[in-house]
Amino acid sequence: MGASSERVAVPVLAPMPALEENARKATTEVLKESPALERDARAAILVPAYNEEDVLDCTLAAAAREVGAENVYVANDASTDATAAIGEYWCTGNVYTAPGNAGKSKGLKATIDYFRLTERYDGIFILDADTWLSPGHLAAVEKELTPGTAFVVGRIESDLRDPTFWTRYRGFVMFLYNSIIRTPQNALNIINVLPGSSVLLSSEAVEAVDWERASRLVLDDFSMLCDVKYKGLGKVKYLHDTPPALISEPLTWKAYKKQTYGRWWPGIWQTMRDRRMWWRTDAWSLANNAQILSWVWSAISPLVGLVVLWLLWGTLAVWLVPASLAWNLGQTYVFAILYALRRGRPMTLLLTPLFLAVAYWESVLFTVGWYKSRRLEEGGRWESPERTKIRKEVT
Repeated sequence: MGASSERVAVPVLAPMPALEENARKATTEVLKESPALERDARAAILVPAYNEEDVLDCTLAAAAREVGAENVYVANDASTDATAAIGEYWCTGNVYTAPGNAGKSKGLKATIDYFRLTERYDGIFILDADTWLSPGHLAAVEKELTPGTAFVVGRIESDLRDPTFWTRYRGFVMFLYNSIIRTPQNALNIINVLPGSSVLLSSEAVEAVDWERASRLVLDDFSMLCDVKYKGLGKVKYLHDTPPALISEPLTWKAYKKQTYGRWWPGIWQTMRDRRMWWRTDAWSLANNAQILSWVWSAISPLVGLVVLWLLWGTLAVWLVPASLAWNLGQTYVFAILYALRRGRPMTLLLTPLFLAVAYWESVLFTVGWYKSRRLEEGGRWESPERTKIRKEVT
């Protein structure tokens, strides 16, 4: 099972004059220092998109370089901008446009069925419209799509071409998560976050996922991961040494808060309640519950600690607050130094105290997200946040 493996050059003619210059710039950016890759298209790349004209050119150009334009597909969720036209250009017409805005999961499933992707490919790589694949990313994860493997995830990093405070913060957090959480989890086979931005799914797993259930939840990717674990569909592998998939981050606090507190964090609570995860005793659920409780404890521990110490030691407890802050800041600086050295980002050392403050505030918002999750509307409909307009800025 597999599609044609011949090399396919990135197209050079836009379907309409208004897109020609943007396509030319995207082609230049993607092919810069990127020699032609040998391709064996065991996997298709599927890009869900809703009003993504600002970032879609580079995403699809990079995807076409990885597997050939004929193996790239767009699930257009009734966009009202030029998303469909851009997809038609880069994907040689492989665009499914939903009749109405139905949400990410339903759009993906409709596109998979329309093009019969699970019948034609061994795997489907789901790639967000704001995520840009470095050369060789898919080839690296594709090698791990072996029998008994359901999902494969490669290294993910923040795209820092627009270095605002929030993109720098997300870059640091992504480094920490990959280093101290995801890598150990992978070794223990308890990966509990499936990044919907870039993940390779086996066709067998795609067929077994409960897409209808996922469509009723905000975090469809978390629901899919639950299916893999609870149905025993196969292993979930994380590869830390692949060429990175670069995510375009929100540019402002307002946009970042809307993405996290508005969607991600309540979505985690929603899915855990839907799956009755708190009552499960398998290793994966217990590890997930422990991580969630650690975030909640991060939010409430300063207040709880201060009250307890006040009751025990009176006013002496007040002096322990700066000591606790110094301890946490010192720990964070250890990772900040490693990040600055490995990624060549010295500005991180200046921003670390602010990063720590934001991280604490995030833990508070995450905890409050439990209440917000009980008021979420069903469905995975989404809208694009304010973020880097890649196709207008490439040179």
